[in-house]
Amino acid sequence: MMNINKASELLNTLRSQTEKKSEKKVYDCFIGTLTSLNNRGLTKEQSQLIQEKLSSLELNTATENRKKFYKQKGSEFKIFLKNEFSFTSAKYYTETYMIYGMIFGTSIGLSIGTAIFAGLGTSIGLSIGTGVGMVFGMMYGARKDAEAKRLGRVI
Repeated sequence: MMNINKASELLNTLRSQTEKKSEKKVYDCFIGTLTSLNNRGLTKEQSQLIQEKLSSLELNTATENRKKFYKQKGSEFKIFLKNEFSFTSAKYYTETYMIYGMIFGTSIGLSIGTAIFAGLGTSIGLSIGTGVGMVFGMMYGARKDAEAKRLGRVI
């Protein structure tokens, strides 16, 4: 069974075998998540679930495109942590809600800009709506990130 320490050792070994910066970044991200989990006071049940998930990821598999493989497995592991334990990465909500704010701000700004003035109002409404939506989304996301940090759910 693959535990957090074995997975970290494997990823550190793979990291030392590559010269590519982008591949090292993928390994560093995965290792950072594992290190953060290792430093937490996990219960026995949580540790067992994490070990089962790490084993199911089959990190020892030899693959041709290691960067793509481990990036996909790292994302899958983070989704598991989010769904199972509500653990998130730093600035997770800020980034997510910034995107939602831009989407909704763009549509609202476009609607208002078109209603005010058909020609120039479209571009003005679009730019102002996107900016305002992004700011509100980031503010809401930052508040959610602060709450997650306060609850000890940031890894």
